[in-house]
Amino acid sequence: MVLGLGFAVLVYLALFFYIFGFSPMITSSSQSKWVEVELSKEPKFADTEICKECHYQLYIGMKNHSGVNCEACHGSGAEHTIKRSSDTIAINKTRDFCLKCHLDVGGRKAIETVNESHHPGVYCVVCHNPHK
Repeated sequence: MVLGLGFAVLVYLALFFYIFGFSPMITSSSQSKWVEVELSKEPKFADTEICKECHYQLYIGMKNHSGVNCEACHGSGAEHTIKRSSDTIAINKTRDFCLKCHLDVGGRKAIETVNESHHPGVYCVVCHNPHK
């Protein structure tokens, strides 16, 4: 019984000194290193909230794609948010691009879909404005 109690006290003291003595040093250096690594990374994507700063009127008029992040269709906007020019953002108007999400595939019910025979050879944006 005394041996079990002594072992429990020893384990408790070891945990106490680890948690309150040694662990904060590890945590502090780990956090510092993590922050340093994250800050050194170049941003790859901008959030829709950033897009809305300049394109607010376009955004509030959206119905069909309002729940889709801008970069899902336009790719990374990091360079565009800095240079603010149309040549720094992807605008893919091809039918194949739209069909990545809108092709009629069994079980896909969340969004409107079409089959491949729906106006072949015509860009979707001729009839459908993705921003309306």
